[in-house]
Formats: sequence, structure tokens, C-alpha cells
Amino acid sequence: KPELLSDDFLFSFPIVGPLRKAEFVHIYSSFGVSKAMSGSPNYFNFFVDPMEPNRVWFSSRGQYKHTGDIKFGPKVIAPTGKTVVTPPQMLSFSFNDAGQCYKFTGGYSVDKTIGNTEGLGGLFGILHALGHTLPFHEGHPWKPSLSWEAYAKHFPKLQELWK
Repeated sequence: KPELLSDDFLFSFPIVGPLRKAEFVHIYSSFGVSKAMSGSPNYFNFFVDPMEPNRVWFSSRGQYKHTGDIKFGPKVIAPTGKTVVTPPQMLSFSFNDAGQCYKFTGGYSVDKTIGNTEGLGGLFGILHALGHTLPFHEGHPWKPSLSWEAYAKHFPKLQELWK
């Protein structure tokens, strides 16, 4: 419901955003995900941020079945019947004094080994699990670079090398 969002609302996920209220409402409603995916985001573990008392953090560990059309730009993804299991993700809502949400953050996967999205959160993960991985690096599951692999391989020995 757009009326629950403040005029200065900001949507900020790891890759997408920041989006202002009008952009978010338009884009989110155009996908049709809530109608296309039956199941539950399984929200749990709600708590108030001790440093920002107007912010509520929570987790999600969704499981859905693809039962309707998903619209992503000009592309329409017809129902596949596939089950999508998302990794656990962290999200937050920040509220103003009027009780309206002025910031929504999320899509941060906390265990990429769970589910069938290969660690991708949010809509990117759903699309990937349905076989429609996005055509840019950020829309793909994380893959370590050659530099990172070299560093990680030697990580246990680095402490001694730095002495």
C-alpha cells in the first residue's frame, strides 16, 4: 500500500536502488511477483535496532511455487510450476514519527548454501531459480575472482608472512 510509505521513501537493496517512492511503487507493482508466486516469504525474527529505535530488522526464508506470469520489462515468464527456495535474508524497515516507512532495505543473503537460488536474494534469486538469470555480473551467483582464490588459498599462511 503506497500510503504506508512516506513521501521521502527510499528502497535500497544490494544491487537495486536507491529508488524513490514513485519508482519503487511503479516497478514493484509491474512485476506481478505476489500474484505469480504462491507460498510464503516466511518472515521471522523481528527486532528493534538498538542504535536506531525507529528501525525494525527481520529475516526471511521464503519458499514459493511459480504459478503465474512474472513480468520483467518486456519479458513475460510463464508459470513453470517450479519451487523456489530462497536463502535466509535480512531486511529492515525504518519508520518516521507518523508511522510511515521511509526506508526499506533487504535482499542480503546470510547463507548462500541454502535454497536453489545459488545465494542470490530478492527478485534476482527468484529469476535465477526459474532459469532466467539476468545478463549482467551482479545478477549471477557469486563467483570468486582469480585474485580472491589466490588470496584465500594462502590466507592461513598470511599471518606468518606479515610478521
